[in-house]
Amino acid sequence: MPSTTIIAQPAQLMPAYNPIKYIIDNTNKNEPGFRYIFTIYPAAGSHIPANVVAQYRVLPVFSTGYGEQDISRLMQSLVTWKFEAGQVNESWYQYDIDLGYEFIDNIDYTSALTIDGLNTNITYTAHGFQVGDQVVIVQADGGVANPALEGLHTVIYAAANDFTVNVLWSTITDANINGNVSYADQRKTQVLDDETIVDQEVFNGAYSLGIYAQGSFPSAEYLGTLDPSYALTSLTNPNTTATAASIVEDSYGLYYIMCRVYSGVTYTLNYYNTANDALLYSYNHTPADGLYNFQVDPSTSANQNFYVEIVGDNGSEFRYYFQYDNRCAINEDVLYYLDRMGSWQHFAFQLKTYEKGQITREMYNQHIDGFVSASQWVYSSDAMGNKTYNTNVSNTLDLNTNWMDQYNANRFQELLTSPQVFYSATGIDCACTVEATGFENFRQRNKNLIKQSVTIKLALNTPING
Repeated sequence: MPSTTIIAQPAQLMPAYNPIKYIIDNTNKNEPGFRYIFTIYPAAGSHIPANVVAQYRVLPVFSTGYGEQDISRLMQSLVTWKFEAGQVNESWYQYDIDLGYEFIDNIDYTSALTIDGLNTNITYTAHGFQVGDQVVIVQADGGVANPALEGLHTVIYAAANDFTVNVLWSTITDANINGNVSYADQRKTQVLDDETIVDQEVFNGAYSLGIYAQGSFPSAEYLGTLDPSYALTSLTNPNTTATAASIVEDSYGLYYIMCRVYSGVTYTLNYYNTANDALLYSYNHTPADGLYNFQVDPSTSANQNFYVEIVGDNGSEFRYYFQYDNRCAINEDVLYYLDRMGSWQHFAFQLKTYEKGQITREMYNQHIDGFVSASQWVYSSDAMGNKTYNTNVSNTLDLNTNWMDQYNANRFQELLTSPQVFYSATGIDCACTVEATGFENFRQRNKNLIKQSVTIKLALNTPING
């Protein structure tokens, strides 16, 4: 019977950027040198040393004695992102975890010491010591009564239920003092797989309740087996277009909605008119097990508000609404961004765009050779003293949104904090960084008309010849 008890464990599917903590208890936690051991393996693989992803040895927590380990940092290093439609298992990782323990081998004897010839015999059932073993004996009184027995000794006789050490019986003054015996080399009892949890999953996401960090992740709702299920996106699942994400047909803007999918399941992506639930288009997908980006294309909406419904024949159903924006646009700039839960959303910047460049030059003042003409030293008109040997130019863009509602204003702050952003103006996507160190999330009760601006810097500098 396992001596490990699982006190707490994360849900089956967890965001990698949230705490992923395991808490366990063990009946041996008061043994000397005790450590809890957490061993991570890839899922569906052999639990052998060659397959170990990571292993943690943890001291018991002082107040409870429990073993606690958060593996979120490890999981973050095992997932990443992919900016395209289709299978995105780079954002997903499955693992098993073995819960075990170790402690220094030792016995606590309580029977009275006895004589064995000229030496001292210790009685203990199934002690495990053998002739020649070096042992350390620590007595309950610290060796006051029997100082010769305290410390390092050698086992000179061993039977199943007793053993003798090389301590003369004549030195023993009190045979009833209890003690502890351990190996001198501090060898340990180690059990790595006292309990095992299999087929745990993480994805490249971070879950929170808005600006509030608390709230446990409702894993079952995101596993893609319920009707309705939730996609791995920070888009909410509204039932009206009044709180739908904006989409502009002429702006190259797409959405990639990431869902947990399963092999052997056919998923149908349906586009519906929100006015009368009329089916506009339908596409079938048969992904492999893992995560899949379903592409939402504005050109499919036929210039109207619409919603998409992703239905799997395993009983899962995802639904998201989009609001068509037909206002006149000065520019067709778009920023794609990785949202908090791992999907890709975008913002269209329809108002004026300002492009700026920053130039840096590295120069040195070189010697001018010149030449002698008519007995005088002169230099030509193209002589160069200050020579530029390295020129760099970086481009920034100031982008401006159109007026937006509260829902899209809330989405905008996610763009500002996203670690992965791509700029698109002609259908070609360029990596960029958002140059913002703070933001104000406008509220319609305070400001009826909401629009936002952002400055981005392209991630690649323009090459300059020399």
